[in-house]
Amino acid sequence: MERKECFSSLREITDKNGFTMTESRPECRACQEIRDCLRDSKQAASEKREKDELKRQNMITEVIDLSQINSNELGECLLEFLNRIYSSPMGTVFFRNLLVFLEVPQDGFSSTVTVPISPSTVELILEEVNGNRAVHPGEAGKERGSGEFILRIVLIQKHFSRNKKANMGLIAHEVARLFSSEDGGIRQVLQELSGYENNLFKKMDASQRIGWLMEKWGFRNEFEAFRKEVGAFKGAE
Repeated sequence: MERKECFSSLREITDKNGFTMTESRPECRACQEIRDCLRDSKQAASEKREKDELKRQNMITEVIDLSQINSNELGECLLEFLNRIYSSPMGTVFFRNLLVFLEVPQDGFSSTVTVPISPSTVELILEEVNGNRAVHPGEAGKERGSGEFILRIVLIQKHFSRNKKANMGLIAHEVARLFSSEDGGIRQVLQELSGYENNLFKKMDASQRIGWLMEKWGFRNEFEAFRKEVGAFKGAE
């Protein structure tokens, strides 16, 4: 049976209050295929969610495999951070990057490094780390539309003992800093924002962007806990 061009274009959307509704066109009301269309749309949406979840879990696995975190306390925070960040409304921006976290005991709190590399180089690194099993970041590099993939390294020099929120805030702060102070990161963020938010982000300085991104990603409370700890540390100097 020949289908209409608009077949499977129905979408179920969930608003900010958690209510689900079907987004349709006026002509859908009199369409004889609306039930089949909705069923097909739901199946396609379900398959996409499964694919996105598999991709998310693969990316988290790669990050954990390549990162070097010595303390269990910080390791637990990193894993929870990754699960939350890849599930955030802007989670897709992280599929075009490879995040690596290294715990390096020093006097300061943290620093960051951004390294543009080719997708093939990333695949070689991951094949070595993961015993030649299939890898995914190379595909993420292709999605970016160029022959370049971004390796973003966070060096964590000091964390806060027995303060999970502050440690989560520390990690989120450094990732937000990576995407707020470098042209490539800013460009990737802008691609994910609506017109209004896009213009708003462009007008902010680097410090404002960090706070705004952390709140956008759902780390407002963690950001406050981090700032409180940093303030206490500086006051004790």
